[in-house]
Amino acid sequence: MAILLVAVVIASVAAVSAGAGSGSGFLTEWVSAAAKPLRSAAAAVARTFETIYGYMYEYEKIAAENNALKKQIADFRQNYREYTETAEENARLHDLLDFSARHSDYKYEPATIIAWGSSNWSSSFTLGKGGGNSEIAVGDAVITETGVLVGRVTEVRAAESTAVSVIDTTFSASVLIGEEGADGQASGDFTLMRSGRLKLGLLDDGSAALTGDTVVTNGLGGVFPEGLVIGTIESLAKSPAGIGMYGVIKPQAELGRATYVFVVTEFDANT
Repeated sequence: MAILLVAVVIASVAAVSAGAGSGSGFLTEWVSAAAKPLRSAAAAVARTFETIYGYMYEYEKIAAENNALKKQIADFRQNYREYTETAEENARLHDLLDFSARHSDYKYEPATIIAWGSSNWSSSFTLGKGGGNSEIAVGDAVITETGVLVGRVTEVRAAESTAVSVIDTTFSASVLIGEEGADGQASGDFTLMRSGRLKLGLLDDGSAALTGDTVVTNGLGGVFPEGLVIGTIESLAKSPAGIGMYGVIKPQAELGRATYVFVVTEFDANT
């Protein structure tokens, strides 16, 4: 409103000044003197508008450049994500190829873990394949591409399957321990399951088992293939009964995070 008022006053003075051009010199000089501050004010207002316009133009330019940079960053992130996923997939397939070369008797069914479920009583996961679209069956071992045991299938539906992990209380497997190949039994334990661990039992007092040893399936009985890695011994202690020892196993599989797995549908069983 103030700017509009100044503009009106300037216009009025300019009109008077133009009309007074034919009048006396005194009136002309007076009008010219009176209009001078207004002309200065008008010039200042014009400069202010030019400055504001310049700021607005620069702001719009910077905003446009900022949006363009954001789009470039989003594109870079998407490309990097796709590259990472492709690299990880290639690495998995390479590891599986190496593992398969050592276990040519295995037949695999690739699967995706679509959900992890855990409670105070169980540790399970759901596979996105079932009896209607694969050869998966109850009892099949679920492993990673490097031969790490994740769990075993317990229920098969048309398009999905349920499996328990190695820390579930219903899980059990005969195992070999360390380079000495000591015998033992890995099994889920209600107390240890809460900390993401499982129990190593059936160890006698003279067992060669040591903390840090790798625990693998021995393949006896045909329940699991031989040589699947379950985990490493985290600790050893005397059995509460005073006879023998027991250990705590830290699983090798990333339980709760693993996504891409393989189900072993066939293998040559040891007897």
